[in-house]
Amino acid sequence: MALCPHCQHAVPEPLPAQCPNCGGDPHPSPAPLLPPASIEPPGPPGPGIAWDERGRIGFFTALVETTRQVLTEPVGFFRAMPVDGGLASPLLYAVVMGWLGLAVAAFYQALFHSVVGSSLGALGGRPELAAALGWVEGWAGFVGQVVFGGVFVVIGLFVFAGILHLMLLLLGGARRDFEATFRVVGFSQATSLVLLLPFCGQLIGIVWSLVLCVIGLAEAHRIGHGKAAAAVLLPLVVACCCCAGLLFLFAGAIAAALGQVS
Repeated sequence: MALCPHCQHAVPEPLPAQCPNCGGDPHPSPAPLLPPASIEPPGPPGPGIAWDERGRIGFFTALVETTRQVLTEPVGFFRAMPVDGGLASPLLYAVVMGWLGLAVAAFYQALFHSVVGSSLGALGGRPELAAALGWVEGWAGFVGQVVFGGVFVVIGLFVFAGILHLMLLLLGGARRDFEATFRVVGFSQATSLVLLLPFCGQLIGIVWSLVLCVIGLAEAHRIGHGKAAAAVLLPLVVACCCCAGLLFLFAGAIAAALGQVS
C-alpha cells in the first residue's frame, strides 16, 4: 500500500490514475533538481614559519623553533618561508641572532686575550699600535661589540644580501625581488648559535651559513642549487683572487726594495 501525496490516504497498488479519496494524482512527483553545490574557495594558507607566529606563540618560543627549523630542516623551512611581507621581520631575527653571535665571539676573544695575551700586538711594531690592537681584542672590545654589534649586523646583512642579489641578476637567477634574497640571508643568521662553540665555532658557522644561503636562494628564487651555489661562491672567489693579487704585488714591492738595498 502507498500513500497519496495529497491526502495521505492509502492507495492500492498498482497505483490508479486517480486517488479514490481525493481524486488527485497518486503518483509521486519527481524530486526537484537541486543546484550543484558551490565549490568553496580554499581557506587561507597556514602559518609559513614559526617566526611569523611570534605574537601568538611567544617571542622566545618562536626564536627557538625558527632556529631549530633553519639548522635541522633548511629545505622545508625556506620552502615554507614567505618571500614577501617586508624586511622588518627577518631583520629583527637576524639582529637578535647576529648580535648574540658577535657578543659570544667577542667574549671568547677577550677571555683568550686575558689568559694568553694579544695575538696581534706583535704585528704593530710600535707600542701605541700594540696597545690599540690589545684594546680591540680585550674586554673593551667586547663591550664595544655588545653596544654596537646590532649596527654591524644590519650593515653586514644589507651589504651581503645586495652582493648575492647582484650575483643572481648577473647569473639570471633572480626570479624574485631583493626582499626574497634578504630574507634568506636574514634567517641564515641562525648559524650564529654555532658561535657558542669555542675555537671551531666561527669556522663551522661561516661554512654552515654559506650552505644555508645556497639552499635558501634555491628555494626562494625557485632555481637550481648549482646556480645558487655560483651566486654564493662567486664573490668569495673574486675576493680571494683580489687578495692573492695584492699579496703578489706586495711581495714584488718588497723584493724590489730589497734588491735596491743590496
